[in-house]
Amino acid sequence: MNNPGDYTEANAWQYTLTPALHDPRGLIETMGGFKAFEEWLDQFFTVQAPGANKHLGQEALIGQYAHGNEPSHHIAYLYAYTHAPWKGHALIHDISQRFYSDRPGGITGNDDCGQMGAWYVLSTLGMYPVVPASGTFVLGAPQVRSANLQLPNNKVLKIVALNYGRGRTHATRAILNGKATNPLAMRYQDLIQGGRLEFRMAHPPAAAALD
Repeated sequence: MNNPGDYTEANAWQYTLTPALHDPRGLIETMGGFKAFEEWLDQFFTVQAPGANKHLGQEALIGQYAHGNEPSHHIAYLYAYTHAPWKGHALIHDISQRFYSDRPGGITGNDDCGQMGAWYVLSTLGMYPVVPASGTFVLGAPQVRSANLQLPNNKVLKIVALNYGRGRTHATRAILNGKATNPLAMRYQDLIQGGRLEFRMAHPPAAAALD
């Protein structure tokens, strides 16, 4: 990576996954299908970078993932499109614990337009807009037992993580007002109506551990 040069504030690994912000399924097909894509993500999160350089956005590193800058922020959620979503949930938990705190300097990286904070809030609630223009969220894994969201017209969305804690970092599914949600397309228009959103939490399979 050089800056300025071929890539700015990211590298080839990170920018390879930019098309997922528009067409994740098309990217997965291009990269060889679900299994090949999962293996690519496994490599992405384990291959070591030569060294962090905070001035180039390469901080808060997990393999080639750099949480200190926006181009990486959707990538842990891409495991939702594979047969191993729990790998992404484990990473989301790790990122939330390692790179955020309530101390001075508690956000790792530059909170450009509030993006670092937005990632944390959405991830704490258990969802993320991987395809921002779609009006949908991808299922994540809540980082709290419960939360109440005050919505317009005096509506409230109560989020509850059942069996939360003790290593249960995997959300197997989410139930909105008694109906199972689409884990790849939780609709904003449904969530904004309020009610109760339950996440079923479980331990990830042993194979989910990443070095």
